[in-house]
Amino acid sequence: MVTTHYGTRPVRIEQLTGPYEPNGQPDPHLGQPLQFGLFAWNIQGGSTGSKAVLADPDRYQHYWQWPLASQLLSEAERIGFDYQVPFARWIGQGGDTGWSETCLESLTAAAAASAITSRMLQFSTAHSNYDFHPFHFAKFGVTVDHISGGRWGLNMVTGYSAKEYAAFGHIEPPEHDESYRRADEFFTLVKALWASDVPIIFEGEYYQCYGAYVNPKPTRKPRPLLMQAGQSKVGIDFACRHAEWIFQIQPTMEQYRNIAREIHEKAASYDRRVLVATQLWPVIDKTDAAAEATAEWIAEEVDHAATMNFIQSAKRQHVSSTFGWDEAEEESTDPYGGIGKERFLRMALGIGAHQLVGSYDTVAEMLRELHEAGIESALVSFFDPFLGLQQMEDEIFPRLKKMGLRR
Repeated sequence: MVTTHYGTRPVRIEQLTGPYEPNGQPDPHLGQPLQFGLFAWNIQGGSTGSKAVLADPDRYQHYWQWPLASQLLSEAERIGFDYQVPFARWIGQGGDTGWSETCLESLTAAAAASAITSRMLQFSTAHSNYDFHPFHFAKFGVTVDHISGGRWGLNMVTGYSAKEYAAFGHIEPPEHDESYRRADEFFTLVKALWASDVPIIFEGEYYQCYGAYVNPKPTRKPRPLLMQAGQSKVGIDFACRHAEWIFQIQPTMEQYRNIAREIHEKAASYDRRVLVATQLWPVIDKTDAAAEATAEWIAEEVDHAATMNFIQSAKRQHVSSTFGWDEAEEESTDPYGGIGKERFLRMALGIGAHQLVGSYDTVAEMLRELHEAGIESALVSFFDPFLGLQQMEDEIFPRLKKMGLRR
């Protein structure tokens, strides 16, 4: 390894887009047939937009507070969870529950979490279109990666909320495909900064730097793991060129099989290896009937205003529409925001996640089916996080071990 210092003549980076792996790609696997991550522990109400959380706010809503959040993270690591991902929001959804109005920011939260864990990976999120520079995240990332002993990774997000774009000074979000073109340059430059032993020059269409250099280099070799959750063809193509973990949510097992096959083939065409993952919102109990009763209660109490706000923010619409609710007439009169009841409830209960509702045996079998369909990692958010972790330790993980899905 060549040791350099600032002032060394910079080297021009000629490749401005991915796939770009100057030091090679990290292995996407962590040693478990089916990986598990804890999601949305850092935000008010987690991924549940329901007034059911008001039945016991400390238990269902305020676990983001560090005295409780630190317990959740420690418990998740103790029982065997492989990683954690905060839910990265800048503007909440409001409603009667104040859904996601309060949260811990993902980068600083990962640094704090790394200090109280010893094995579990800690992820942060980069909204690449919110006016951060790649040099920022290259340096932010290696700092947390160093503190954690190589246990940090990055979730690559372009940004989709008009309210959040407006908060960062953008009256109108960039067009969908352009946002991915910008992200392509963003993360190519991040990788170049992590890899280069000398200062670099990078002159892209969207990002430039002259003489930037990052030290220390990543502790995890050859670099930190990257994840991405684009669902469009453009998003999936971007993920296959840059990420190790690609998150997908599909309505049927057949569609999971198809998308997993498509992703692996696309990544292979770029000479890259990827892992296909999904996001889960489970409600688990001793019997199917008991779990279904709890899920029905949560659904009956959906925070309609907060969920509508979330749906509108996800449409990347102009800021005037976001603040003025100037949406199309059919959407303004539709109680489900123009996306249908089923999708509306999935947004409210899990932020679109694949829902697992059933007994211990039923949920374990559902997880087996997902794995057989090509899913190798599950990012889980619970309505009742402490109970959910207990159920995973006592009931679900033992069943998965018998199935050969956990070691």
